[in-house]
Amino acid sequence: MTPPVKLFVVGVNWPPETFIGRKLHGLAAAGFDVTVCTPDVLVRRVEDGIRLIPQPRLRRDMRAMLAALGELARSAILAPRRALRAWAAAGAGESGVKERLARFLRFTPFITSQPDIVHFEWNSVAIEYLPFYDLFGCPVVVSCRGSQVQVAPHNPGRGALRAGLEESFRRAAAVHCVSEAIMQEAMQFGLDPAKARVIRPAVDPEFFRPAAPARKADGRFRVVTTGSLIWRKGYEYALQAIRRLVDREVDVQFDIIGDGPERQRVLYTIIDLGLEVHVSLCGRLTPAEVRSRLQQADAFLLSSLSEGISNAVLEAMACGLPVVTTNCGGMREAVSDGVEGFVVPTRDPEAMAEALHRLATDRALARAMGRAGRERVCREFQIEDQVKQFAELYRAI
Repeated sequence: MTPPVKLFVVGVNWPPETFIGRKLHGLAAAGFDVTVCTPDVLVRRVEDGIRLIPQPRLRRDMRAMLAALGELARSAILAPRRALRAWAAAGAGESGVKERLARFLRFTPFITSQPDIVHFEWNSVAIEYLPFYDLFGCPVVVSCRGSQVQVAPHNPGRGALRAGLEESFRRAAAVHCVSEAIMQEAMQFGLDPAKARVIRPAVDPEFFRPAAPARKADGRFRVVTTGSLIWRKGYEYALQAIRRLVDREVDVQFDIIGDGPERQRVLYTIIDLGLEVHVSLCGRLTPAEVRSRLQQADAFLLSSLSEGISNAVLEAMACGLPVVTTNCGGMREAVSDGVEGFVVPTRDPEAMAEALHRLATDRALARAMGRAGRERVCREFQIEDQVKQFAELYRAI
């Protein structure tokens, strides 16, 4: 009997983002031995078939420091030679003792482990581990998801990330890109297309599904969006579009699901535009609560400036919602203009408002686009297919 592939996933939150969690649980169900190395746990444990191990960090919290010291002692006792090699690798480049210790701590979970594959879900984390690639003793996979290749490399203050992208691409066995558009962006920073594998996001259409029975129309046009409250989501343009609908005497309700560092700025914009009775900031919601909001809505709006392919849009499509999305990243790979919804230019609230107005005033068109969106998700963006593609990638390398 062939032993299961030991997959180490590094640097994700725990609990993880919904789209990563779906993939990890799917791989575990498919027979992979999945371990997640995360800074969000202090002790090793197994949860829902996934092994969790700490990713130690230098923190002021006493419990965290004790946990980090425990991992350090464990590695020194069980594999002293490998620990010494890791300490030497952590000293690469010019850095003080504190920086060297911080790098070394990040690697301690690997000193006593022998994974078959190491997968970095974020480019920034892959770059943090560059000094240790030769010590992993197994192939490395790096994911490219969006802003870390679309936006961050153009920031003059993040020159190290730009240089690290090229080095991580060179040393990785394979690079996962969430869309063709992201792959093209990554190629500007040294990605060899022969290493690239496009595996698009996916959802579970059995979970994200239309309401049964459908919500009865009450005269109000309900628009929803989901995403972190950060500048890349372009909420100011979405709110200007909603203001235009109000000015055209559309009875509109706009729900924003999510939270983030720019909540106050979004709130001020709502007040500045006089939209207090039309817009709700819903905060973070559970997947079930998100599904409920989607099922009660008439349309989904994505106003982003940067995306790979939006998981939130796929969830909305699976729930039978027509979509208005900006033409950013790989969104045209998921939404065809005039079929599952409308694709509009970025930073164009007038175009957003016009598309939403058509959906508000032509409910038959909106229903047809919603049906087309769900059909496309079931055809091209099912989680089972995504898990199979990742399984094939891991086994191939």
